[in-house]
Amino acid sequence: MPPQKTARTPATEVRANLVSAGRRLLEREGAAALTVRAVATEAGVAPMGVYNHFDGKDGLLDAVVTDGFAEFATRVAAHDADAATRLRNSGRNYRAFAIANPILYGLMFSAECTADDEVAARAFGVLADIVGYGQVAGVIRSGDPTQLAAQIWACVHGAVSLELGSVYPPFIDASGSYEEVLDLIARGVAA
Repeated sequence: MPPQKTARTPATEVRANLVSAGRRLLEREGAAALTVRAVATEAGVAPMGVYNHFDGKDGLLDAVVTDGFAEFATRVAAHDADAATRLRNSGRNYRAFAIANPILYGLMFSAECTADDEVAARAFGVLADIVGYGQVAGVIRSGDPTQLAAQIWACVHGAVSLELGSVYPPFIDASGSYEEVLDLIARGVAA
């Protein structure tokens, strides 16, 4: 009886498996653990697969960060009918993503890697759309929604970065402080 041929895993599936393996390693063991060999082992493929799909570790890291931005855009989106609630929940979703993925979040906003521009821009676009929704509803003041979104992003990013960096003094409740930052944003962009 001739040996049976095993079906090859489609390239898109291998690529997705490698990105998933990279994210798991990243969050479990940190950026230093993200080696070609470790990711290949985690994904169950030969190390050459990383080179075939990503041209090495740097390409893989860029793909992991791009994947992070795609998930981030989905997670930051809020779909509440009430515009004020939508803006606040978007801010809460922002923080929840960062806390759940601190290493990935840090890399997403670092100079260590380069995400796909279009995917990263989509994450920002989600916030700009929320601002536009609030403007139409009369909850957010008029003005360029992109500029207002940039100001909001700066506030939430700053607060989250301070929290993740453990920079707050020990007597500051980071969660409560973040809610106050969201209050500050709501007052700052109010119509």
